[in-house]
Amino acid sequence: MSARIRFENVSKKYLLGQTRTSLPSVVSEWLARTIRNRSGPPPEDRVLWSLRDVSFDLDEGQSLALLGPNGAGKTTILKLLANITKPTSGRIETAGQLSALIELGAGFHPDLTGRENIFLNGTILGLSRKYIADRFDEIVDFSELERFIDTPVKRYSSGMIVRLGFAVASCIEPEILLVDEVLAVGDATFRQKCMQRIRSLMKGGTSIIFVSHNLYLVQAVCDRGLYLHKGQLQFLGTVDEAISVYEQRLHQERAEKFEIGDAEAAGSLDYDVEISRVEVLDGGGRPAEVLRSDEPARIQIHYHAFKSIGKAHASVFIMRSDGLTCCMMRTKISGVALHIERGSGMITVDLEPLQLISGTYYAEAHFLNETDSMELDAKSGRSDWFSVQGRFLSYEESSGVYEPLVSWEQRSLDNPHNHHAWAIDGIGSTIDAPGGSSGKKEKK
Repeated sequence: MSARIRFENVSKKYLLGQTRTSLPSVVSEWLARTIRNRSGPPPEDRVLWSLRDVSFDLDEGQSLALLGPNGAGKTTILKLLANITKPTSGRIETAGQLSALIELGAGFHPDLTGRENIFLNGTILGLSRKYIADRFDEIVDFSELERFIDTPVKRYSSGMIVRLGFAVASCIEPEILLVDEVLAVGDATFRQKCMQRIRSLMKGGTSIIFVSHNLYLVQAVCDRGLYLHKGQLQFLGTVDEAISVYEQRLHQERAEKFEIGDAEAAGSLDYDVEISRVEVLDGGGRPAEVLRSDEPARIQIHYHAFKSIGKAHASVFIMRSDGLTCCMMRTKISGVALHIERGSGMITVDLEPLQLISGTYYAEAHFLNETDSMELDAKSGRSDWFSVQGRFLSYEESSGVYEPLVSWEQRSLDNPHNHHAWAIDGIGSTIDAPGGSSGKKEKK
């Protein structure tokens, strides 16, 4: 059976203050509801529409990111698809085996060991004991928790719980996989591993619905995006378009809170400067989606200061697609003194050469106070994705993250005249180093 999801005009309504934790509360709510029904529908301030007429389709092998602020309705969609709750109106169709990783530790019993929880979780998903046993070693290997597999889960850290939960959810090869924010707890290496696993599942025909506030992770995993605001569908399209619409809305909301020239509004803000754009350019200052590791690159930070700040500092990070920090540049460390006046400005950082190995990256920037201890901006600025073409044809995790400028030397301890030294000029060429004779080097 091919994986398929159909979400047609789905709405979900909650009554605020409604609880169902015990028999007395259920009876109490029933009596209160009976009385309210006699006097008419509940007042509008007690009604919360978590979703309102939302529609989308997802076919085999597709990936969809759900975007929006907290309370937008993203997790509600996942819970409806996982059959945890029912829609108030509309129609939901799912075809194919579904696996959900919605809440940290969901489906795990804290007093059971990791081994026992693997079988429990698999049984909840409708799998036979034999199927789980056949996949057991693969699940444990992916989670990297072999040493702790017979330890009760209540002694696991949050990161260990995520590892085990994702391993169970993904290694059973579901036809539909729901993932909600939990990867934010894992470390960079594990996130990269999860992303590779998700891509492998997609190639095998698994459909993915992915929720994360980490927009970089979203871009790396998904090809489509759905932007929600207060339970209503705002945009559905490619993931890049959806992120752009979402970020424009965030920028618009911040702009509405502040109008240039309004001193009273400026005093009410909890930040002093806003980063409007971060650009990654080639050495000539031109936009480029692909940069070479052995050529210069430039990072430009555009900002607007809502008031004069005086002395300040800036930090710039280059991040790999899995969230790994590749390098950090700080004005404080470089001995650079910034002075920020009210108005718009730009800061430029030049890297000569770039030195990153082949891969996909983005740049992130922050403003900090004079002591370099407190951020001055409401949120960091980030660039678009950019790719780096290294001097080597292949890219492996073991290659590291950058290609340093190096020099090599070979000296014979028996013959002092047998001495060779080489220096690399930053563009992959070998030149003679002072004090030694160079051997001929063949470029790769």
